[in-house]
Amino acid sequence: MTMDVGKAIRELLFEHPSVIVPGLGGFTSTPETATVDYVQGAVLPPSKKLAFNPNLVINDGMLVHHLQQSNVITFQEAGDAVTRYVDNVKQALERREIVDIPQVGRLYRDYEQKIRFMPEGTNFNADSFGLPTVSFSPITRERKTETASGGAIAASGGAASTLTAKANTESGAPVPDIPSATGSQATRNWAQGLMPWLVLLSAVVLATSIYLIFSNTGNTGTTVETLPVDKERLNVKPKVEQDATAATEDASIENTAGETGQDPANSPASAPPVQPKAESKNGEDDKYVPNKRTVFIVVHSFGVRSNATNFAQSLSEAGYAPETRKVGKLFRVGVTFPYNTQQEVEDMKNELGKKFDAKPKTAEELDEMN
Repeated sequence: MTMDVGKAIRELLFEHPSVIVPGLGGFTSTPETATVDYVQGAVLPPSKKLAFNPNLVINDGMLVHHLQQSNVITFQEAGDAVTRYVDNVKQALERREIVDIPQVGRLYRDYEQKIRFMPEGTNFNADSFGLPTVSFSPITRERKTETASGGAIAASGGAASTLTAKANTESGAPVPDIPSATGSQATRNWAQGLMPWLVLLSAVVLATSIYLIFSNTGNTGTTVETLPVDKERLNVKPKVEQDATAATEDASIENTAGETGQDPANSPASAPPVQPKAESKNGEDDKYVPNKRTVFIVVHSFGVRSNATNFAQSLSEAGYAPETRKVGKLFRVGVTFPYNTQQEVEDMKNELGKKFDAKPKTAEELDEMN
């Protein structure tokens, strides 16, 4: 008889704050209040935050008892079912697989061989059952304070003009023309008429600035002198000191010969030319040999790209230049190492193995094994 242990875990999480799977770990839930997501514009109901603790491995009997009652079996049969489930989960984790517990979450191992848990979006708070996520959008309100005050002034002005016209009509006096526009309206109309001229002036200033910048840049006349490169040899000490010393000695010899009237070749002050030092065979005067062989040393292989990325970050933080190659369904993460002898490759493999607790192999060795 097949029993769904994952379903039993999900059902118990609705009723209890924690569910322990003997030999594997425990799922714990922490209550959370209703939250507002201003980015997505949603109000989330109260829920429970689900986490996994691999240290809770002591059997409290709750999971086995639930399986016994729901499947009408003995306590021993329910315990054997839980044991088989835990063994299958551990074997899958050792194979770098992701174990999915429906509507609960997923278990996997990271590059440090630790069990990690990614919860699903199930709300295990029974008090919030039936409460949906409420979407909202902010209400924009326009303030019409200035318009209302302007309307009140216009209304009062209109009423005053009506009363004045009525009084003048009764008395037989002529009715004067009263302007309907107030001072604030006149100022606003003047500003609206001035706006196009301000925009035009800004455009002229901007165009003039751009023209001056590019014209100054084009007339700088700056030239860059390219220094000659010695193609015969790299990493050679400059010969400026030797040339300067030789020129100084020649000048002193010529000056001595001119004062004494002797031939510089027969002058006793003349000395044999300075012989340059022989280049050492070992040291900075050696020629650089760029024809080194390279090998790709694989430290770890991952089935999930995110795990490979995390381990590559660890290599980079340790001072290595990481490289990731996809071979089949696996992501090989390691370093490309230049070498002269095979012993250098073995030393680098031992160094990486000690630092990252692994058994590094070259890409060729892994291809031969597969």
